[in-house]
Amino acid sequence: MVDLDNWLKTNRELVLENSLKSLGRTEKQLHEHIKILEAWLETQPHLPETPRENHLINSLLINKFSIENCKQRLDMYYTIRNLLPEIYEPMDSKNTLKFADILYFLPWPKRTADGDRITFVKAINTHNYDFYSTIGYCFNVFDLRMAEDICNSEIVVTDLQTANLAQLTIMTPVHMKKFVMILEKVYSNRVKQFHYVNCPSFAYSILTFLKSLMKPKLASRVYFHADSSKIGEILPLDLLPKDFGGSEISLYEMNELWKKKLAKNGDRFDALCKMKINEKLRPSPLVNDEILGFHGNFRKLEMD
Repeated sequence: MVDLDNWLKTNRELVLENSLKSLGRTEKQLHEHIKILEAWLETQPHLPETPRENHLINSLLINKFSIENCKQRLDMYYTIRNLLPEIYEPMDSKNTLKFADILYFLPWPKRTADGDRITFVKAINTHNYDFYSTIGYCFNVFDLRMAEDICNSEIVVTDLQTANLAQLTIMTPVHMKKFVMILEKVYSNRVKQFHYVNCPSFAYSILTFLKSLMKPKLASRVYFHADSSKIGEILPLDLLPKDFGGSEISLYEMNELWKKKLAKNGDRFDALCKMKINEKLRPSPLVNDEILGFHGNFRKLEMD
């Protein structure tokens, strides 16, 4: 049985070593860059906390050691909570656990031979589906990963077997734009492939529209499959859960284990949902860039 208390840390050093090698960097350079970020963070009194070291490591890997990009992502990791409270504020420990019974969002313990982490996604209670809560829940899971895992590259497999038209049509263009913007501008982890399996006919137009909102590079990594059998041709069966014909435990069994880990991290979720930056303490004004432009458009659309 998988020990979910520690599995995110399994082979961490080896994965980190390989990630550094792929970027042409050394461990010494990694620590030098961490010190640069830590020194910068000391000059940012508006931030509500100092990110954990593993978060800084992931930020450097995701942003390919660009210090300026790291600064922007780290700042926006917290600033976005002020800009989009409807997504982050509701997801305290109670609602996070509650949503684990509505959605499977399961980073899988075993990686591919290339070091990719596979995450399986599936709605299991479509009657209580809420798009903002879905995003908030996924980002809480990702926060745990930023603290423990090495988030170098991802493959996301979403099973739409339980999807219905009502569930998908509540996703307005505003919802979709927020999701894509947060993914690209805040988290920006390197997703190599998005696979949507068991796609009902009505889902294609909606998913194609979502794809059109993405930057071309990200959109090129999105694939649709009529059934789940194709995944076994793309990914090794020994990495897949029983639900996809693999030899691993089922999504349900993994979710039951994952809920225990979520419960143990309840204090973190209670802190995250209240976390705000203090704009009065920001050393320099936030640039009115694409994110704030989107945010202004969101508010206008929602009021129309």
